[in-house]
Amino acid sequence: MSSQGHRVHVSYHKWMLQDEARGAALQAMIDELVKPGDVVADVGTGTGILALLALRAGAARVHAIDASPIVRIVQQIAEDNDVADRVVCHEADAATLQLPEPVDVVFSECLGNFAFGDAMFRTLQAFSERNLAPDGRRGPTEVRLYLQPADTRLFWDPRRFWEEPFDGFDFSAFLPAVMNRMYVVDVVSSFCWDEPAMALAFDPYDRADAYDLDATWPIPEGKLVTALCGWFEVDWAPNATMGSGPDDPGTHWMQVLFPIPARTAAAGDRLEVTVHVTFDDEERPAYRWTGRWIDHAGEAVAEFEHGEALLFSR
Repeated sequence: MSSQGHRVHVSYHKWMLQDEARGAALQAMIDELVKPGDVVADVGTGTGILALLALRAGAARVHAIDASPIVRIVQQIAEDNDVADRVVCHEADAATLQLPEPVDVVFSECLGNFAFGDAMFRTLQAFSERNLAPDGRRGPTEVRLYLQPADTRLFWDPRRFWEEPFDGFDFSAFLPAVMNRMYVVDVVSSFCWDEPAMALAFDPYDRADAYDLDATWPIPEGKLVTALCGWFEVDWAPNATMGSGPDDPGTHWMQVLFPIPARTAAAGDRLEVTVHVTFDDEERPAYRWTGRWIDHAGEAVAEFEHGEALLFSR
């Protein structure tokens, strides 16, 4: 386990700073967690904006931590804003970093698309166990993952390209690869069926080794299902909640899709699915999704299994 930092281009950080929904939610987290005189740790500080906001909220000192050299710019930003004496920058792996003092608050903007993409939860746990004071406060406090079936043909459907000949040649052998990966997209909620299912709630400071996200829906007769849509909702603090779903205020986070074989629902059909998530030693997630269609009589009439481990299977 290690924290490699976000080695992303500056324009991505600009995009995050301009994300008003994200900014408002993180400000609410700081307002709730940080008290005057606190010593704070900002894990994965990026541009340092959360460290600066913590100082504005009354923190006595902030440890700004990032494995990326971006933290060198944060040091300059602290100097430019006359707070260099209150910001301690650490270009270090937070998973192993021992601070010179315990902190009252640990927070991190640690979420990727579908929550797990930034691969930081075990790092946060290790850092918190080592550096947070016994009565300290942490953010975020809970993450919830949602799934919903959808007809994605109007906003995502690469299958059409591979189904048709290209320059007179048949490339349809790529179709299984298309079906065996997760996609990051902007979902159109009007093409999602039934209601979103909350398939998982977890403590980001106590991530399990694996998760099974189970959900079931009755599908309206005549509706086509081509994928499962997914997104997260997070409590940055107990009273600071933000969602990344298709009906939530737009953020730089997008939704994800897990393709499944296209099927039109008959009267009384329901869809049962499980999305299985595991993690490698660097905390990168891997997904496998299985499911079955159940008819009005309770019989399984179709089943499927897809996953990234099957990407190039034949």
